[in-house]
Amino acid sequence: MHEKTAAALAEAPAVICEYRAQAMLESYGIGAEDAGRLVQSADEAIAVAQEIGVPVALKVQSADIPHKTEAGAVILHLAEPDKVRAGFDAVLAAAKNFAPAALIDGVLVQRMAPAGREVILGISHDSTFGPLLLVGLGGVLAEALGDLAVAPVPLDQGQARALIGRLKAANVFGRYRGLPPADIDALSLLMVRLSQFAYDHADQILAIDLNPVIVHSAGDGVSVVDALITKRTAAPQFHRARELNEKARAQ
Repeated sequence: MHEKTAAALAEAPAVICEYRAQAMLESYGIGAEDAGRLVQSADEAIAVAQEIGVPVALKVQSADIPHKTEAGAVILHLAEPDKVRAGFDAVLAAAKNFAPAALIDGVLVQRMAPAGREVILGISHDSTFGPLLLVGLGGVLAEALGDLAVAPVPLDQGQARALIGRLKAANVFGRYRGLPPADIDALSLLMVRLSQFAYDHADQILAIDLNPVIVHSAGDGVSVVDALITKRTAAPQFHRARELNEKARAQ
């Protein structure tokens, strides 16, 4: 077990938003190159965008807004400095409108990942089996098809590949509509690392969502575009945040 990661989890809030979750997952070799940078101002967002390369995504970071897209607190494909500045103001305004009482840590500036097959990876906790790893197709296909496969953790790479093979639409990872085969080796390795993270910290973790993960062509790896960790102590925080935001909207 990674003792520093266990300590960081213990000290973290009940809902661990993306920038905090990334720092913990990096210790298991997950998503370090996709992390982005947290900023506090539009000027800082522009500087980071120019440093890491455009186009970028801007995402509000708040434990009180775990689903940023639903709040309108995410803007994608920004390149010009004036667009980044306007985007920074827009995501903050959307977050405050959606959850007036939310505590906002800042805005994450993240370079847009190249296109590929979108996948959902997750961890859930079952009262009988303990932590379970979930893999499914992402994007619009996720809700339309409900194509998911689940297995107890930890997994080795062979088991991870077999789990991918259980998906009804697993053939989309092969040559598909003119695309080269997807990097199944990188995806299965990511699944192994996520499963080990969940196994090592099962006493603290209720759920993990990596959604989406973009699987690039064979040899090009994967991009972890978003991450959320929910601890076992999360329920009271969700209820308290809901109460505060309902009161704020009513004023």
